[in-house]
Amino acid sequence: MSLLGYLRWITFSLFLFTSPTAFSTTITDSLGNPFTLDAPPQRIITLEYAFADALAAIDISPVGIADDNDPLNLHPAVLAKLEGWVSVGGRATPALEQIAALKPDLIIADVNRHQAIYAALSQIAPTVLLASRGETYQENLDVALKIGDIAGHPDVMQARLLQHKNTMQGAADALSRFHGKSVLFAVASENGLYAYSGAAYPGGVLKALKLTVPEKVGEEDRALRQLTFDDIASMDPDILLSGNMEPGSILEQWQQRPAWQSLKAVSSGQLIGVDGNHWASCRGMLASEAMADNLQQALTMTPEPQSNVLPVEWDLSIEPE
Repeated sequence: MSLLGYLRWITFSLFLFTSPTAFSTTITDSLGNPFTLDAPPQRIITLEYAFADALAAIDISPVGIADDNDPLNLHPAVLAKLEGWVSVGGRATPALEQIAALKPDLIIADVNRHQAIYAALSQIAPTVLLASRGETYQENLDVALKIGDIAGHPDVMQARLLQHKNTMQGAADALSRFHGKSVLFAVASENGLYAYSGAAYPGGVLKALKLTVPEKVGEEDRALRQLTFDDIASMDPDILLSGNMEPGSILEQWQQRPAWQSLKAVSSGQLIGVDGNHWASCRGMLASEAMADNLQQALTMTPEPQSNVLPVEWDLSIEPE
């Protein structure tokens, strides 16, 4: 073979291996249906925070994100990795015209929120329905693996998931003196305290850190349930993570009650304020790692826990997010 012929053969071979036609991947969406892409997507739109987190974790920026019309709704750890994207409106009601104008080649939509507009989205670009709203921590990691596949970077995503596992294990080790302690995350508003069960996403992160989420807080449910002061007093968690410590919240009102100071979380200085929006609404590896870091920083500044008493079990029924 002549040198010119050899170079032509090399060029053709490289074309075959780098051409979009050489790429093909199939995943199973959250409805159990196969979803196939025959070319690696270059312009992805995500309609949930968790999907943007998954892409940001492997350094891919979507061209459009449903951010509920405020980029600060996305987790800071996600925003720090994104560039060149625009808002496509609310997660529940994304702006179809804005989505079409971005000329996407893949739309990642939520199986719970977006089935009603699936046909309209599919007319714009190939659309895959995956789980986000109401998903568990482990389900989120499973979805991230699928996103890595359809984004054309399965190996990178697998490596990032392993890194995430090691990061969470390291955080769990750092919190070892709190293992077995009951930890409750709740969002406090002026009118009530809304707690998340161990089956909800924040509860799954706490359990991944080998912390104990009080049982029967809507044990099979994945979102929140309003609690009374008597509920909290009966459960008496060792650590209470409040998503809102602003003046006028229900917790400030409860401070006037004689029994307030007797709560273990209060008397031990383990009533801890966290960002309610990020803890309640943001999902994904980056968000979870930030939650773990929040806990390490907050709990390492608190006194050594003094009790191994488990909370009283009680039944709650909660509505999904």
